[in-house]
Amino acid sequence: MPLNTKTFFLFFSLIILGAGCATGRGPAPDGSLPAPELVAPPDKARGYTDSRTMASHSLTARGYELLEKGDADGALRLLEKAVGINPSDGPGYYYLAEAWIAKNNYAQAARFNKLAEIYLRRDRTWTSRARDQKRRIEENK
Repeated sequence: MPLNTKTFFLFFSLIILGAGCATGRGPAPDGSLPAPELVAPPDKARGYTDSRTMASHSLTARGYELLEKGDADGALRLLEKAVGINPSDGPGYYYLAEAWIAKNNYAQAARFNKLAEIYLRRDRTWTSRARDQKRRIEENK
């Protein structure tokens, strides 16, 4: 019996110690999204405090810049990393669709546009852009 009591207290102590070391995730993002002209890293004042979210948006911004310069392949690499880091990065999916449009691969563009519509549905501006993008994709299929 003493061994079981020792084991219990050791186990209980480890749980308490582990709970004491745990930290919260911090404040949740407020749901606002960066403007489509991504040129600067996300602003912490707008709710982007999670390092993964900030890294994702930074990669999305760089991917957007490459896309604007006509480097669709380079943009694809960065944007795929962005959505890999943060799978709910709506602008990342939007710009992935744009990159596939630039490569005339409308089937892939449609897949990423669908994801963009899902993750951007709470922002009217982005929703409108995603719908316009969808129309452009359907016209060229």
